[in-house]
Amino acid sequence: MSFIEHDIVVVGGGPAGLLSAIAAAELGKKVVLFESRSKIGEYEHCAGLLSYEGLKKLGLSKLPPDVVQNGSIVGSHIHSPSGKTITVSKKKETACVVDRSLFNIYLSGLAKKEGVDIQTSSKINSLRRKEKLIELKLGKKQSYSTNSSKIVILAEGRFPRLNQQLGLPFPRRDRVVFASQYIMSNVKDIDINFVELYQTNKYAPGFFVWIIPINETTVKIGLGSKHAPSSKYLDLFIKNHSQAKIKLKDAVVEKRMSGAIPIGSFISKTYGRNTLVVGDAAGQTKPTTGGGVILGGIAAQISGKVASEAIDENNQSARFLSRYEKLWKKEMRRNLTIMKHVRFYLNSLSTDNVERLFSLVGEPKTKELISEFGDVDNQKTIVYRLLLKYRFWPFLAKTGLKYLFSK
Repeated sequence: MSFIEHDIVVVGGGPAGLLSAIAAAELGKKVVLFESRSKIGEYEHCAGLLSYEGLKKLGLSKLPPDVVQNGSIVGSHIHSPSGKTITVSKKKETACVVDRSLFNIYLSGLAKKEGVDIQTSSKINSLRRKEKLIELKLGKKQSYSTNSSKIVILAEGRFPRLNQQLGLPFPRRDRVVFASQYIMSNVKDIDINFVELYQTNKYAPGFFVWIIPINETTVKIGLGSKHAPSSKYLDLFIKNHSQAKIKLKDAVVEKRMSGAIPIGSFISKTYGRNTLVVGDAAGQTKPTTGGGVILGGIAAQISGKVASEAIDENNQSARFLSRYEKLWKKEMRRNLTIMKHVRFYLNSLSTDNVERLFSLVGEPKTKELISEFGDVDNQKTIVYRLLLKYRFWPFLAKTGLKYLFSK
């Protein structure tokens, strides 16, 4: 058994953990990151569709060419259950598709350049507060090491184990959707500039289906479902959906992946004495789309800076660290709250009401509004704009009241 003391420990080697570590290390702090898997980027869990504006906020505007699979996304083709299609687009590229495994590896390279000590195959079994430190036990019962740290940043991902050990909440397990995604080649009729989204409760109950182009013949196709296994729904969609099956008739599955997406929004408290929680472990994901890299990354960078300030001030109290929550909530709380209500409102709609909503949104002036003000990371702006449109009021009054009463 060995004992090592650190200033800042980050638990989890996903984007949130890595960005937390980088932010702290850039301010001169010695940071250790523990990742339970044998290597960073071992598994690819998400679609990897990232906005350029979001990447700019993270200081990641210039990703290496091998990380970017498709850099020319300008908009979306959105399909209703009956096959109506709404196209929204910008005048220039607004998002890119990245290889999420290589993206994580790239971030780990940046972290190492800043001096972060990344230790893989290092699972934290338990945490406990001890005097002014947090004690971490790693390894197996028969052979473990004990570390301690002035501050621990928890970035375990969608199903965190350690939050509760330090008296902090965790994302609700009943508010996740189960996701499956395939990389498929030999796909027909692909527009590399547009993502395709299918709103269909039949094949994606509680969420939606996406087809994201990598190139002219290869795509990422996936869906979320409130029921498991989600792969069953994805196989049925590929085989039976009236529009998609034509594109996918001769397609070949090159890779399969699965995971879960927290859609219940952020936890009630993301800080404690010696402790901060970031990313999916804090519920900092977009409930509408499930994306967590950008917003979780912004919060992660804030956590690294606040942790560094706490070390400088020799003050790791909950009161001092609470400024992390104040800062990230100022940045995105309203946005996340609105997206949560949009997601559960959409889930409450019947198929007929979804079709009616498509008809309203499909009107030329409304599509222009969405194209101009739509922002995949800051969705509150377009929600406010749509609420100002008189044409929506009767429909929203009827369906919105039903949603509110259901809660």
